[in-house]
Amino acid sequence: MSEEFWRWGAADIAEAIRDKRTSSVDVLESCLARIASVNPSVNAIVDLMEEEARAAARAADAAVARGEALGPLHGVPVTIKVNIDVANRSTTNGVPAFAGRIAEQDSPLVRKWREAGAIVLGRTNTPALSFGLFTNNRLYGRTLNPWASEVTPGGSSGGAAVSVATGMVPLAHGNDSGGSIRYPAYCCGLFGMRPTFGRVPHYSGTSAVDLPIMSQLAVVNGPFARSIDDLRIALWAMSGHDPLDPWSVHAPVPGPRGSGPCKVAVLADLPGVERDEETVEAVRQTAQWLAEAGYTVEYVMPPRYVEASALRDRLLIHEIRAGMLEMIEAHAPPEEINEAHALLDATPRMNFDEFREGLARRTSIIREWLLFMRDYPLVLTPTAWRKPQPADFYEKPVALTEEMVLELSPLHVPPLLGLPSMAVPTGLVNGVPMGVQLMASQFEEEQLLAAGKVIEAKVAGLTPIDPAFGSHPRSD
Repeated sequence: MSEEFWRWGAADIAEAIRDKRTSSVDVLESCLARIASVNPSVNAIVDLMEEEARAAARAADAAVARGEALGPLHGVPVTIKVNIDVANRSTTNGVPAFAGRIAEQDSPLVRKWREAGAIVLGRTNTPALSFGLFTNNRLYGRTLNPWASEVTPGGSSGGAAVSVATGMVPLAHGNDSGGSIRYPAYCCGLFGMRPTFGRVPHYSGTSAVDLPIMSQLAVVNGPFARSIDDLRIALWAMSGHDPLDPWSVHAPVPGPRGSGPCKVAVLADLPGVERDEETVEAVRQTAQWLAEAGYTVEYVMPPRYVEASALRDRLLIHEIRAGMLEMIEAHAPPEEINEAHALLDATPRMNFDEFREGLARRTSIIREWLLFMRDYPLVLTPTAWRKPQPADFYEKPVALTEEMVLELSPLHVPPLLGLPSMAVPTGLVNGVPMGVQLMASQFEEEQLLAAGKVIEAKVAGLTPIDPAFGSHPRSD
C-alpha cells in the first residue's frame, strides 16, 4: 500500500472515504500495519480487535457503495480505553481479576461513536483501576512514552494518548476525574479535551456498583486527537444525553460557529508551589500568541483557586481512602501502591461532617467561578506546574507534601468545578512535549477549540514518530 493513511487525520480520512478516494478497508489496513510496527515498542493497545474491525470496515465500504447517509467519523479507526464497555470484550480496567467482566453492550459513548461511523480497532492500556499519572498494571504491563521512554506517557489514559501520538489511530477515547485525559495529552504532545460534566454520557454495565458521589461528579469522557479539527469532530460525535447516565445532559451539540477573541485570565505563578520554568514559559508564550490574535490577556488569579484544588483532593482522596485503597493494594503494581499512599499521606483526612460541608462548599466555589468567567471566558494555566514526570518517580516510596500535590492543581481544579478544559501542545523542550491548559465556562467547549486553533497555527506540529527504543518491559 503506497498511501500511509495512518498519518492522516480523522476529518481527512472521513472525507476521502465519503468521496470514494479511498476505502475504509485501505485505511484500516494502514493503521493495522502501523500498529504491528510500533505497538510492540510502546504497549499502548492491549486488546486488538483486528477481525471485528475488518468486518466493520467492509460494512462501512458497503454503506458507501449503497449511497447511504454517512456519519462524520465514517470509516475512521479509533481506540477505547479498557475501563469502558465494548460489547463482547472484557472491561478489565487493568486488573487481572476483572478479565471475566464481559460487556453485554457498548457503553453509550462507544455506541455514539459507532453511530457516527467510527471503527473500534482496539482497547488501550490504563493503570490498575485507572488510578494515577502513570500507566502500568499486572495484566498488560507498562505503556511507554514514544517521545522519551524515561518519561511517563501520563495516566490514567496513557495507552489512549500513545495510540494517537504514534499514529496507530487518529482518535482515542479517554476519561478524566483528576487529569487522566489532560495529563497524557500533555506528556505525549496531543490535544485532549475534558468536556463539561454531563456533556458525554458515562456508564459501564460491567461495574459492580456505581461510583461514590464525588467520583460521579468528577469523571467525564473525552477524546484525544492530533489536531483541533479532529478533536471537535470526535467530541461532538460522542456527546449527548443517554438515560443510562442520569447526569448526562440534553444540551444541544453546537453547530459550526465562530467563537471570537475574548478576555483571558492567565495564571503563570502560584505562590508557595514549586514549578519548572519551562511550564511557565509555555504559558507566557501562549498568552502572547492569543494577544496577537486579538484576545485580551490579563494576568489574574481565578477565584479560590488553591481552595478548589485542595477541596477536590480532599473529597476524592476521602473516597479512595474509604473504598478503593484496599483494591489498589490487592491489584496494582508496587509503584501505583506507592503513588496512592503518597497522595493519601499528603491529604488531610475528613470525617462525615467535613465531607458533607465540602460538597456544599463546592457549589459556592462553582458559583464564584461562573461569575468570574462572565468577565474572563477563558482561563490559561500550565497543564501541570512540573514537566512530565520521570517514569520511575514512584518506584520507591515518595513523601509528598500538600504543596507538592498543588503542583497538579491545574489538573485538579476543573474536575471539582465540572468545567471544560483542554490540554494544548506548544512544542518540545529537550525532546519532550510541553503544553498548556485552557479552561472555559459550562458548555463553552467551542471557546476552547477556537483558542486552541490559534495556538495550533503557531506550533510547528507534533507528528507521529517511530519509537527509538526496544521492546517494552512488563511488570511482574
